[in-house]
Amino acid sequence: MSDEETPLQTNRILMATGFTQLFSDSLNNRFNNLLVAAAGATVNQMGFLQGAKSLSANLTQLLSGQLSDRYGKRRFISAGRILNALAITALLLTDNPGRLIWLVILSSFGNGLSIPSWNSLLGDYTTQSNRGRIIGAINAISQLGSFTAMVIAILISINQIGDTTTASYHIVLALAAATSLLSGILILRTTEKPLRENRRKLNISELFRDPKLTRYLALNFLYGAGMSFAWPLFPMVITHRLNMRIWQISTLSLTSSLVSTLSQRRLGNLMDNIGRKPIITMSRLTMAIAPITYALATQWWHIAIGELFLGFGMAAWMSSESTYIIDLAPGELRATYLASSTAAFGVASFIGSNLGGYIIDTYFGGVAGLNKGLFLSSALRIIFGLAYFTAYESKPETQ
Repeated sequence: MSDEETPLQTNRILMATGFTQLFSDSLNNRFNNLLVAAAGATVNQMGFLQGAKSLSANLTQLLSGQLSDRYGKRRFISAGRILNALAITALLLTDNPGRLIWLVILSSFGNGLSIPSWNSLLGDYTTQSNRGRIIGAINAISQLGSFTAMVIAILISINQIGDTTTASYHIVLALAAATSLLSGILILRTTEKPLRENRRKLNISELFRDPKLTRYLALNFLYGAGMSFAWPLFPMVITHRLNMRIWQISTLSLTSSLVSTLSQRRLGNLMDNIGRKPIITMSRLTMAIAPITYALATQWWHIAIGELFLGFGMAAWMSSESTYIIDLAPGELRATYLASSTAAFGVASFIGSNLGGYIIDTYFGGVAGLNKGLFLSSALRIIFGLAYFTAYESKPETQ
């Protein structure tokens, strides 16, 4: 086995970094948009927020992916996590919806700096034959961070008195900021493979000369537009229709992260046996459950039941996405390939989320028309999810 193929050994610092990253991200991603909704944002504003949040994170990944391939991964992960921590801290200092929206977008920009570098770093710890298993194991530990975060959020808020206001979210977001900062420090103590002396400069057109990647980018674009149509609608159901408490919202994430944690390792092994494409397709189709659950829910625990299925779908998504792209990518362009996929998804979700918010606010009566938008998004997720059957398989024919 060559030096290029010899993987680094996983270690406790790497696992702790993944744990603290997802601890922070699960709290931040679950509650920052609800904070904006509680501050009085409209459905249209929520559509802009969700779309711009995705666009900011995913387009940033394309640039940071290129730079990390050329200059190293850990510094970009650390910078992104620290910027994310600062942005979350600033969320605690204002109740103005407009300011909150731009701070959430800044937080997403910070995540965009770190995500492709982190996924690429995981590739340094794998070979092609064990990639699904190793990434699945690391993701399982990371998901345990999400699970732990939600348990703590429930314990903090279980005795909440009165309505949920912006102040209700401050403690959980403060925890998110602290753990994001910690992960930015921990990553500097991990190791990565040395950069190649003859590393290639990126030519964007090179990405589009890879037919397998090009088809996958097109599929991600279509799915991103259909999936994100419902994004501005979820916070409105939670905040205005069901008036959920912090501990109830945390329970939603707790159920999904528990299933995801238990599923990651098994899904990784399954990918190494049957291939990546079936798992990718299954993950996309499973996401169609979410809008239906939100549309039909009359009690908070109805959504919690749906989150059990979503946890399995998210586990499949997390394991299969990075595994598939790493399979396709040349070693020195791994982070760039990963970022190109999320960039396609980000541009599409910006379009889909803004369309969703605009159409619901303008033509369906705002909050009164949430169900129409949710059912439409579910149909789009099924249609574009089935399209992933046309993707190329990336698993080697022989192991």
